[in-house]
Amino acid sequence: MSLSDLFRQLSILIGLPAVLLAGAGAAAIVIARDWRLSLFGFALVSLMLSLLLSQIIPTEWALMQAIAGGLIAVILFLSARQLRWTSASGQPWEMRWPIMASLTSFRLLAVGLAAVTFAVVRSRLSIPGLDPLFRDAMLWLVLMGLLGLSLHAEPLHAGLSLLVFLGAVELLLFTLFQRRMLIGLWMGGQVLLGLAIAYLVVARGLAALPPSDEMRDRIAQDRRFFGGPL
Repeated sequence: MSLSDLFRQLSILIGLPAVLLAGAGAAAIVIARDWRLSLFGFALVSLMLSLLLSQIIPTEWALMQAIAGGLIAVILFLSARQLRWTSASGQPWEMRWPIMASLTSFRLLAVGLAAVTFAVVRSRLSIPGLDPLFRDAMLWLVLMGLLGLSLHAEPLHAGLSLLVFLGAVELLLFTLFQRRMLIGLWMGGQVLLGLAIAYLVVARGLAALPPSDEMRDRIAQDRRFFGGPL
């Protein structure tokens, strides 16, 4: 089965269903506390963006979005799973990783207000050369990306929100400029950004965890060896 045949079988999702699913995935990244649900939302956004991009660029080029998104999702999954195994089970739920900067109810209310803003602005926003369906998808993804960046202090959720924002930029950028080199550099930059987010996820998560007894003994030995205070 060729890539064209695969995308032809998924043609039922191309159009409004893809925009709705991408919007739902972006909202899940902002609202959800569970890192697995956030990663699933990002994977859904990446897949739907790939289907949408197949309408304006060759199918092989659009598939690079799904591949890059899948690689980023796997990298972040491995980093988050490591923190899940390392986290202490005796801590309260609110103190376990990931530590959220706001309540779920507040994030849900913020998404609702963003939906009202979207309904008001979409009819007044006109971008020459951009399909109205792509305009709606871009506007919603921009709102969710900026909202996630403003509500989340955790690198995982904030990084996924940044990637969602970049996905919205793709819809406009690849509509105006259809260059193979540009698409390759853009997708490669996203993978590198995913690696940086994974590093920050592990560093921030390990720093927030209380040190184990073995780690305390190791720190004490290092301080005795170097003559520092115990």
